[in-house]
Order: sequence, then structure tokens, then C-alpha cells
Amino acid sequence: MIAKTILWMMLIVPWISLFFLKKERIKRFMPVAIFASFLMVLYNLIAYNQQHWEIKVAILPWLKPAFTPGILGGFLIITIWIFHYTYGRFRAYVVTNVILDFMFTVFPFHYVFQEKLGVYQLINITPWGRFALLVTLSLVIYGYHTWQESIFKIE
Repeated sequence: MIAKTILWMMLIVPWISLFFLKKERIKRFMPVAIFASFLMVLYNLIAYNQQHWEIKVAILPWLKPAFTPGILGGFLIITIWIFHYTYGRFRAYVVTNVILDFMFTVFPFHYVFQEKLGVYQLINITPWGRFALLVTLSLVIYGYHTWQESIFKIE
């Protein structure tokens, strides 16, 4: 019960945080957040087929192969906030992503979600393998947004 409550909060609470951000900033960074979430959905589908993990607690059972609260809640909205605070300063972006990716994939979130709450169990990937993958994806995401801003005029 507590695991499902935390997962629901992980899905909903980040969206509420957007009330503290100007509409123009949301409009500017939402496309890269959607792209990042799309990449995470692809990764989750591949990881499901490669049996990287087993999800034991799901709030949306029909989307169980994907870690839905993380992808559609935390990950999408945190991407907007990271770009809001760091875009244009590549080093700050990389350092922020390395810290947050470490927290999610190694400690403390991995420990809490796997060991304490039993939400998932890693099988064919290590926390460090997931960490390397997420850091690599963060570089792709930054490149995508840089490309996008160079071809579209932001108003």
C-alpha cells in the first residue's frame, strides 16, 4: 500500500510543481522533456524484453513493462526543471544529471525502491549499468534540445 502511494505521488506531485514555472519556460522545454520521456519508454521496452528488471508493484498494470510513474511523472517534469536551471551551461547540466542519475540508479532511490519497498528487482543489469545508460541519454537529450533551438525560433 505504501509503495503504491509513493508511486502515485511520484506521478502526480511533479506536475504540480509546474505551477511555479513561467508558461514560456514550460513551452520552451516541454518538447525536450517529451523527447526524453519517449527515449525512456523505448529503453523500458527494450529493458523489459532483455529482462533487465522485474516490476513487482505497478499503479497502472496495463503499462507494467514500463516504470510509468518515473517516466510520465518525475522524469518528464525533472527534465523541464533541469533545463530551466542549467540550459546554456553544459557543465552545470552534466554535473546535475550525473548527481540525479546516481541518486536514482544507485543510491538512495534504487535502494528504497528495490530493497525497502520492493517495487522492482534488477535482474540482467547492474545499478552502474543503468547509471551509465542514463548519463549517456542525458547527453543525447541535451544535443537534441540544442539542435531544436537552433532550427526553431523561440518566442
